[in-house]
Amino acid sequence: MTLTHEEATTVLLQHRLLLNGFVATVVRSFDLAEDVFQDVCMKLLLREEPFESRDHVLKWARVACRNKAIDLIRSRERRQEWISDEDLETLLSAWTDDVDEEASKTLDALAHCLDWLTANNRKILQMRYFEGRSSSDVAEVLGRKPTAVYQALTRIHSLLERCIQMRLGVAGGGSR
Repeated sequence: MTLTHEEATTVLLQHRLLLNGFVATVVRSFDLAEDVFQDVCMKLLLREEPFESRDHVLKWARVACRNKAIDLIRSRERRQEWISDEDLETLLSAWTDDVDEEASKTLDALAHCLDWLTANNRKILQMRYFEGRSSSDVAEVLGRKPTAVYQALTRIHSLLERCIQMRLGVAGGGSR
């Protein structure tokens, strides 16, 4: 039994955070990763060949994201430090086909909690983790002292941890 386009799209969207994380690791930019994911979504919608299963969609999506990310890297004119081909292959081969339900719930909780951060806190996270800047570089760009950025990151991590615990209803986090 094959999946409909709607079912395949649902599978792809359910794994958006994982795919974006994978691509962001490759291209070192969350914004570029989102662009890659959107292109892969369009490719899926235009695909005439049916998908046989959820696993088939995920394997196809990983390869499509990988290929699109590599194409993007090669097309960029500016020199940037990218993940090596060897490390990319290792990352791709280590990716598991089965995302356990708990990890999926945790990622959903994280996405929700990130939405609740202030724009300033999201900017700090974006620069530090998705753009790969050092804390000192983030401080310089924002016109702050490095210690202020370290303190902000510690506070943001704590906020996210509490929010995720609350969303998941785990010990110390209260109820959902």
